[in-house]
Amino acid sequence: MKRRSTKTAPRAAAAQESRSLAKGLAIIEALSIRTEPMNLRDLAALVGLGKASTLRLLRTLQATGYIRRDANDNYECRHLWPSQKQQERLSALRECAIPVLGRLNAELGETVALAFLFDDVIRVVEVIESTHHIRMSNYRGGILQPYASSLGKSITAYQSPDLAQRLLYTYGIFSMTPNTLTDFRAIQDDLAGVRQRGFAWDREETVPGGQCCGAPIVCHNGEVWSAISMSMPKARFTKQIEEMLPGMMVDYAAEIAKALKKVSV
Repeated sequence: MKRRSTKTAPRAAAAQESRSLAKGLAIIEALSIRTEPMNLRDLAALVGLGKASTLRLLRTLQATGYIRRDANDNYECRHLWPSQKQQERLSALRECAIPVLGRLNAELGETVALAFLFDDVIRVVEVIESTHHIRMSNYRGGILQPYASSLGKSITAYQSPDLAQRLLYTYGIFSMTPNTLTDFRAIQDDLAGVRQRGFAWDREETVPGGQCCGAPIVCHNGEVWSAISMSMPKARFTKQIEEMLPGMMVDYAAEIAKALKKVSV
């Protein structure tokens, strides 16, 4: 008597789990780009499942903290997730920018950083630290001040008035050093200056003793959703560096923009 093989059962279970995972990710993706919560019926139609199966997925996602259910039994995302377009942009940006950041870091041995616009916050996505013992550091994932940091200014200055205002209000406007601008009109004038010059300064506006210069990465269609910067302690910020740094930053940013054009993001 031949024994029935059970090898296909694990594969079938794995396939079912993969489909469930895909449906769960589709729910997260849909909720992350919506400004209003969604109900069970609409989510079930979206993922192509019955209400009972969709509800099981929703309960799992709710229990693990990815989504929440409100008092009206509607669901919304609890985390800010990048959209597919943002993910594609970020992936291409890293690929194009990291080699350039390495060369920029080698120029003066100072800390260089790359920032990216996620909906209504600007985050640091790559950092190469200075080779000096005393340095101005940065860290990946950090949310940047849209009105004080050179990276934040370089991106905020090129957004629509509505988005620029949302960036400011999302972060909040408050003083971090005696040099931080907190008057709304003064901030607007400063951002206008960034657009006119094509680069931004942070002159001890976020950290006492820190000097930073940033430049926007202007895409072929004029959009700006990323920027680069170099930062250093005030003690090493000479007149010569002050004169050469803006042009250096603009040139390196333009090189990244040119590379991005080739990948059509």
